[in-house]
Amino acid sequence: MNEEQHLDHEKLVVVKKVQSEIEANIIKSLLDSAGIQCVLVTQVPHNVYPFTIDGLAEVRIKVLDTDEERAQSIIEAYENAGLEEDDLPA
Repeated sequence: MNEEQHLDHEKLVVVKKVQSEIEANIIKSLLDSAGIQCVLVTQVPHNVYPFTIDGLAEVRIKVLDTDEERAQSIIEAYENAGLEEDDLPA
């Protein structure tokens, strides 16, 4: 059973839309480390088309509605830190 099956889809909300699977995974890691479960949703397999055209391959990050406020503040702190992906520890 995958992680998405553990979450109640009726209570999931989008907290962020990003254009890069790499950025989505960084945010997912930040949320996971804070104890917030999330799922990444996209319409296009990135291994086939790893680029975005007019939002076609955007990745939506969803969390439970009860975690929305905490998730937003974590994402905002990450964005305000001004870190580039290359600046993050490996």
